[in-house]
Amino acid sequence: MKINIALLDQEAGACQSFRFACPIETIDEHNTASWIEGNVEVEGKVCNTGACLALTGEIHAKANRVCHRCLKEFSAAIVTSFSENWQQADGDSEVIRYQGDELDISELVRESLVLAEPLKNLCSEMCRGLCPTCGADLNHAKCNCVRDEIDPRLAALQKLLEK
Repeated sequence: MKINIALLDQEAGACQSFRFACPIETIDEHNTASWIEGNVEVEGKVCNTGACLALTGEIHAKANRVCHRCLKEFSAAIVTSFSENWQQADGDSEVIRYQGDELDISELVRESLVLAEPLKNLCSEMCRGLCPTCGADLNHAKCNCVRDEIDPRLAALQKLLEK
């Protein structure tokens, strides 16, 4: 995903729009975003602020996920935005962003997708999960398991409630 900035780099205040659609394999060589399905769509704008190139945009993708409560597979849309300032590489600069007439945003897109992955995948907020005793999916059926067992560490508190 390379953006040609040859004309943009010459004039402060100039802006250029971009749009890409490509499979995840083209931007993720190390297979760190293997849950992404189909094409990744990226659109945004690059503006020359004079001091740097300001890159903003949005990423759209579809993800295959497994619910952390009921273990059901489901698909979810990913929409995440990004904003990054790119600076021309100077000889001694510690922050080298780009050289030449192209910005390669592949790594930025990959990182944004990885960071957009939630800590806990849920098929729905109302997911009841699995029964810890028999493993039945509580979203589809009730089980007949007795859940009156108390954690032995909390047994002393149960005795207080009985009084």
